[in-house]
Amino acid sequence: MAILASRTKTGISWVGESIALFKQAPRKWLLLALTYLGIFVFIPSFPGMQIFAFITILIWPIFIAIAIRLYRNTEFQKEDNLSAVMQLIQPKMRKLVMLGFVNLAYFIIVSLLLSSDMQVLTDIMNKEAEMSEQEVMLAMQTMMPIFIKLIVFFIPLVMAVWFAPMLIAFNDYAVTKALKSSIAGSLQYVVAMTAAWLLLTSGIMLLMLAASIFSGLFAFVSLAFAQSLMTILVFGALLISVALTLAFQYVSYRDIFRAA
Repeated sequence: MAILASRTKTGISWVGESIALFKQAPRKWLLLALTYLGIFVFIPSFPGMQIFAFITILIWPIFIAIAIRLYRNTEFQKEDNLSAVMQLIQPKMRKLVMLGFVNLAYFIIVSLLLSSDMQVLTDIMNKEAEMSEQEVMLAMQTMMPIFIKLIVFFIPLVMAVWFAPMLIAFNDYAVTKALKSSIAGSLQYVVAMTAAWLLLTSGIMLLMLAASIFSGLFAFVSLAFAQSLMTILVFGALLISVALTLAFQYVSYRDIFRAA
């Protein structure tokens, strides 16, 4: 119980440190979060740009290594610019891209294994606007086991790549060793990481709820204005969530692999 309480306290402290790190340069981290969403979410979702999704998987480890180095520089008040960070990780680009290929291979395998489930989700999403309330409830019951299955399949990937880009870029680990060490670190600190994830997720959900309630107050004045305000505030909350998640990724890596 003492170990459990200690690890939970560690996870909570990680969230606090992530927030403190965000406060050091909020505009910088919001811009970084916007870049992240643009590259890995928005561009691949545009019609005709789906092929770019494969490229984003390959370059994701490079982006994470750059982002984590920027967070470290900010914490230690170093003035290294993006060019200096790129030069630092330049020798590790090949291994980082190899890590991206591992991610891509895993995504392809999971997609093949869950192809029928994904088709069910696609069909439900396409028919959502035409569904009655009862049909929506039935669809939710169908979708829930699929979502659980997706979570089960992707948890090992998240554990394997959570620390791997940094271990490759800054600790000079081979790809295989980085993946193994990332899994080992995640398992060793699973209580702390789970506590931090739950706290971060709850906080962001509350922030988005507050944004929705606040914008709803203006619905009596102008519905269009209220909807626009809600979109802006919710998007801002999303940017904050991405920035804090990257900060948490840095803080957890720093503490778990400090000796390395």
